[in-house]
Amino acid sequence: MPVYEYICHECKKLTEVKTSYEEKEKGLDVKCEQCGSNNVKQYFGNMIVTANFPLH
Repeated sequence: MPVYEYICHECKKLTEVKTSYEEKEKGLDVKCEQCGSNNVKQYFGNMIVTANFPLH
């Protein structure tokens, strides 16, 4: 299941949300885990890429 990160514009903390792609596309009501604000935006930070073949 994918993990999406959201950053709070009030306290600047990251909140992780584990949900399916289908549920995310329907719309999520994400609140900051620290302060409870719903003034959050999806954060695109580090990515992990896996491959079944050599990358070099």
